[in-house]
Amino acid sequence: MQQTQTQQIQTLIFGDKTVTYVGKTYPTGSIACQALAIPDEVLTALLPLCCKIAPVNTLIKTQATDKGVLLAAGKAAHALFQLMGQYEPFTFMAQPEIHDRLDQVFTVDACKKIVPYYRKFSAQQIDDAAYERYSATADLILLTPAIANLYDALTTLQQKLGAFAAELDAADADRTQAAYLTTFNERFPADFRMGDGTDTWLSMNNVTVQYVAGKVPGGDKMQMLKHMHFVSFGGMLRADFFEGLAVGHAPKRCGNCGQWFLTTDARHTKYCGNVCPDDPKHRTCRQIAALKGREYRELADDHPLKAVYDTRMNSIDHSLRRGTLDAALGAEMKRLAKSKLERALSNSMYANGSYRDEMTQEALKNEALGQL
Repeated sequence: MQQTQTQQIQTLIFGDKTVTYVGKTYPTGSIACQALAIPDEVLTALLPLCCKIAPVNTLIKTQATDKGVLLAAGKAAHALFQLMGQYEPFTFMAQPEIHDRLDQVFTVDACKKIVPYYRKFSAQQIDDAAYERYSATADLILLTPAIANLYDALTTLQQKLGAFAAELDAADADRTQAAYLTTFNERFPADFRMGDGTDTWLSMNNVTVQYVAGKVPGGDKMQMLKHMHFVSFGGMLRADFFEGLAVGHAPKRCGNCGQWFLTTDARHTKYCGNVCPDDPKHRTCRQIAALKGREYRELADDHPLKAVYDTRMNSIDHSLRRGTLDAALGAEMKRLAKSKLERALSNSMYANGSYRDEMTQEALKNEALGQL
């Protein structure tokens, strides 16, 4: 039985240094990093919406039905999804089909089916027909506690893991996997007691894990994928944060706009690739920093992305000198290569994905021929 889209909201799929969330694949750690960057005013607007959804938890526990409570919760859920749909990693919440599904979930009919659903579930009688009949009820049971707790999950993440991320982002700290894990071990030593009431933000309960061999969306190689389904957003975001550290990915504050962004290598990158919110020309923070002078630029000549670009420029120049490449074609290949470098510097998914394949001599030549 396939998960409904609302159930995917609480599922992460970890691959080789990647995490897939509701069909989109990012470098591991991106989901938590994006959640760290959600503005305070958004969280302030989120709180009353969560409070209106929370009473449905009581209906589920007592197996009661209250049309007024469900109606208010349904309206709040729509508003919550519309609000959070403006920000990564929750932009999928603005999709019309998600809102259509909410209309089916927060209903008297779905609530009345809680008792028979539990009976079927306990007796392990949830076949395809039963799943279809009770899918809205299952969504109600799984989704309500998660979104009712979303404000607490995000504020705890920003307060607790935000402080820890700031330690990792210290000016003299190395941005390597070993350095991250050393800091983690100092903050949470091996004898750190779990579940004593002081560390619940670090613990994850009721997590379902399944290992599957497959391909990430857009990928071409088989991997061992770890599917993790969570009962809360708090556990989900913490898992992504720590899985990111395990592969050398960590949040960093942009030296220009102050927002969190994810670094995936050991370079001391200072600026994010997002559009600066205060720039009338809609330039990225990296572009603005580059204009401030050479001493502010973060790219050294040995930057791995720039090294790919420099290698390709040299090979194009060599072909031009030998006369094996037309001047107009060579100029177009150079233009495309420069554009791809700039895109890779501002888009880590592209940089870690198809950038190098697109920068081969043959790939650039074929693309340039299509442009001329």
